[in-house]
Amino acid sequence: MNYTRYNFIIALLIGLFCLASCGSDSSSEDTIVSIKDEGEISSSEMYLSSSCTANEVPQEISSSSEDTEKTLEELLGPCEDLGMYETRQWTDGKGKFYTCYRGEWTEGVLAVEGPEWGNLSMGEESSSSSELPVVSSSSKSLNGVVWYVVGDSFSAGDFEGLDPKPTIKEGLYAGKLPVYSYLIGNRTGCDVRNIAAGGTTICYYDTYGFTKPENGIMYRTDFSDADIITIYYGINDSHNRISIGNIDDMDPTTFYGAFNVALDYLTKNYPKAKIGIIVSNGCDTEDYPEATEQIAIKWGLPYLDLDGGVNGITMLRSSSRNPTPDEEKTEILKQQWIHEHNWHPNEYAHELESHFIEEWLLTLL
Repeated sequence: MNYTRYNFIIALLIGLFCLASCGSDSSSEDTIVSIKDEGEISSSEMYLSSSCTANEVPQEISSSSEDTEKTLEELLGPCEDLGMYETRQWTDGKGKFYTCYRGEWTEGVLAVEGPEWGNLSMGEESSSSSELPVVSSSSKSLNGVVWYVVGDSFSAGDFEGLDPKPTIKEGLYAGKLPVYSYLIGNRTGCDVRNIAAGGTTICYYDTYGFTKPENGIMYRTDFSDADIITIYYGINDSHNRISIGNIDDMDPTTFYGAFNVALDYLTKNYPKAKIGIIVSNGCDTEDYPEATEQIAIKWGLPYLDLDGGVNGITMLRSSSRNPTPDEEKTEILKQQWIHEHNWHPNEYAHELESHFIEEWLLTLL
């Protein structure tokens, strides 16, 4: 008989016996089974514990299905009611966010002034910080990535009424307006090509529009070096009551049609570029963000819902796509606009959403 194999079988049986006794009150010391042979295996040892307390279970086992069944309260600890608009917010560093609000933990971010942020690691708190988190769940990097930012004033920035207008103080994009794209570029080294323009629509409307035949912004831009192209429209289309159209039309004067024209042109002419769609959170009615989401699904493109998404509770205007009560939406909005006569995102709003957008951009690579 092969004694090495025989000893191994004996050791395996002992191990199975020890594992079967887990959960008992046994306080015996670790059993050491030594397998020695003068042949191929000179020496090896198996360490089997007959005392299977929770602390001795390997991390990859203890953090499996049991944790997913726990409530947020159990994972994150007690959530103290900090007041109507005071929150405590955490990120797990993997793109998920949690907010302690009105005594309950919820998944997602409630954007309020000066949120207190901390980090989660396997449900445990680390030191908190008053700064917004830079989160990244990917080993990929935006450093050197050429990113074309397509959109309206929510991307270009409109700080009218502020004197002096704010600018980024230092870094790669010092002197630029503190809009989400340049903030991301400063943090990551991304090569930002912000071609957004205030007042523009995706459709051909009047004398302008991204898809205006022959000389619209789309046709005048060379995207040949683009790694990423993001499209963030809807606000001015809704302000001008542009017809939604139907999801299959190719008429650049309708919202659906203009998206179809744009995506058909970009995918055919710049097939190497990764295209992502941002669902606008500044539209007058829900029709436009809903149509934006549907067009992304039709084309099989990734999208980030800043209007009704879990991680996009910023600059809320839509009445039903996001379940936050209207009174609270108004209070949030006031904290994120320039002033009462300029409802464009302020520095805080751009900083906040820049983190959601940065994490999403990594998924496009």
